[in-house]
Amino acid sequence: MLTPAQRHFQNVMAQRRGTQANASDFTAYEQMLHRLRLDKVKLKSIQSKTVKAAVKQSLIGSYQGWIDGVLSADTGQSDDVITTLMIWNIDAGNLDDALRIAEYVLRHKLNMPDQFERTPATALVDEICDPVLVAFNRDPRIAPIDVSLLLRLDAMTNAEDMPDPVRAKLFKAIGYSLRLDSQALGSALAYLQQAITLFGKIGVKRDIELLQRAIKSTQEPDTNNDNPESATELVATITQEQQEAVASSPESAATARRAGVKKTAATPRPRATRQTKTRAGKKTAQ
Repeated sequence: MLTPAQRHFQNVMAQRRGTQANASDFTAYEQMLHRLRLDKVKLKSIQSKTVKAAVKQSLIGSYQGWIDGVLSADTGQSDDVITTLMIWNIDAGNLDDALRIAEYVLRHKLNMPDQFERTPATALVDEICDPVLVAFNRDPRIAPIDVSLLLRLDAMTNAEDMPDPVRAKLFKAIGYSLRLDSQALGSALAYLQQAITLFGKIGVKRDIELLQRAIKSTQEPDTNNDNPESATELVATITQEQQEAVASSPESAATARRAGVKKTAATPRPRATRQTKTRAGKKTAQ
């Protein structure tokens, strides 16, 4: 963690790099790159994603002065440090800070470091939405992050080019978040429909059917349109279907076998009997 003086020094050096092209400013950026390389080596030795995220959280503070200085100078110079820290903030769960950096990166059309092999917009959607969808698959009743962050991401990347399946992933995450609000079922449906239009295999066909049914039920006569249970019942149905799907999956059966639990066998078909002739010429079943 930086001392206030160190943070101020980073801030000043980052701003000077954007306004004065001299050797000392270049050296300051090289120093930050060197620090980043050393920290990447440290992270590479960690296998646990949870531990790695915690370490990134502890490391980010050492770059905060640089981040503040770069964003304050607003020059748009190529900077592998700032783009890497954008992703690190996502991994560490600092989505507000990540989107703050992302706005700068997207506005100035900066490139990602080579190891990411994606544009900034694609990397942002992938890194934010993948964990969100994993969490929804585990429990569709709980939004892992505030939907406002996803809507903000959508607004920021709306004009950016990215693969259709990636943008569909963002729309799916937004739709899943909005359907938890009984007043936003229509918006949730619209996002899921956009998702499946972009990518037919995004996996929301059943979700769309259930949403349409829930919306229709709120529009029937003598139905209270403000009924807060519609979204709850919808998600309960989705949860039950997911649990049944998991229970019947091959992976579940394999887990049960490893645990020594036998699945109930189907009723066996009656065996065909073989007929033989007795000495008297009559057929008997064996």
